[in-house]
Amino acid sequence: MTEISKHEKGLFRVMVIGTALSFGILAAIVVSMKGFFGGSGDFKFSYKTVLAFFVGCLAGWAFWWLVRRWMRHANQNREL
Repeated sequence: MTEISKHEKGLFRVMVIGTALSFGILAAIVVSMKGFFGGSGDFKFSYKTVLAFFVGCLAGWAFWWLVRRWMRHANQNREL
């Protein structure tokens, strides 16, 4: 199997961290937004906001974990 270069590893790390933080921030904003459809658009910070941030980060990390797993599986099949 071809070894992954250090530049590719670094790029992948940046993509994982960026996606995880973006998903976390998006989830926190969605959960903390109150009265958006009523015309208000207020933010209410609570424990749900923090929980949503961590769940969003986990979802972003899980996405790239699945992509990496799929890539490894595809590379192993190609080598055979």
